[in-house]
Amino acid sequence: MKISVVIPTWNRRALIGAAVDSVLAQAGPGLELEVLVVDDGSTDDTVAWLAANYAGRPLRVLRNTRGKGPAGARNTGLLAAQGDLVALLDSDDAYLPGHLAAAAAAFAAHPQLGVLFGRAQYECEGRPVDYMGPNFERKLARAPVGFEDEGLLVFGADYFSHLLEYGCYFNLSTVVMRRDAARELMCEELRIAEDYEFWVRLARSRTFGCLKAAQIRYCLHGGNVSFESAPEAAENAPMLLRAYQHMLAYPGLAAADVARIHDNMADVLFNWGYRCRLHRQLGEAARRHLQSLRFGKRRANLLALAKLPLFALWPGRTPEQA
Repeated sequence: MKISVVIPTWNRRALIGAAVDSVLAQAGPGLELEVLVVDDGSTDDTVAWLAANYAGRPLRVLRNTRGKGPAGARNTGLLAAQGDLVALLDSDDAYLPGHLAAAAAAFAAHPQLGVLFGRAQYECEGRPVDYMGPNFERKLARAPVGFEDEGLLVFGADYFSHLLEYGCYFNLSTVVMRRDAARELMCEELRIAEDYEFWVRLARSRTFGCLKAAQIRYCLHGGNVSFESAPEAAENAPMLLRAYQHMLAYPGLAAADVARIHDNMADVLFNWGYRCRLHRQLGEAARRHLQSLRFGKRRANLLALAKLPLFALWPGRTPEQA
């Protein structure tokens, strides 16, 4: 079985070697590897460094003529991948031993599988940290399971609705998928939650599964961008809303799924309004709470709107005190 591993990168020459080495170490009997590094306009000699250090290895460097962002960089690799399976890896992460062999075995044993993910081992400065683990376990426990053995979960057909309700709780670098799923491509318009929208879209027509063992090492540092933290940043809220708008455009959505998406949009807009209140941007806060009210959270939004005049009268008052 041939597996293509797509690694997008931008100015990470100091980190990417560990990622590439972790992929090459996965080679074994019956497993052919293809490493596709997609350079998205690096200016730190990443391309020259890779050429000098990996000559003669099964590694190809693809160069975007302009920076296309995370989704665009990955799509360049997804389109070029020649493997039966396509795996993703961010350039600051690393595979744990046996990851690709375990994935290949799962796909061989379960022909219905389309997309597979797994647990991540989180580290900060070389020390284990409990980063997204509890959140992962809590949400995974609520997923609809169709099959389970000691190393694998295969989810039921309503995993699509589960993802809509619980969001993206698994790490992109753990994902392996069949090539036809990879060719569906990420939405390049999205710079935040592009992976979440991709998984939700694929879950409409493909079976998902989860390897129970940890599959990658995820190193926390200042450059990490996590979907879990994205809703906390006001500048990312518009992009997250756009991802939900893409989901609303899926044909044939059930009423319950439309309601879930509306609830998610209401949450994003409510939190955006709350952050505006914290920064005393009261007019903007009112607009966001009114927008949120259109999609849900009626009582919470009406209460928030009623409190806004208090902030105008008493500038020192915090949202918690109102």
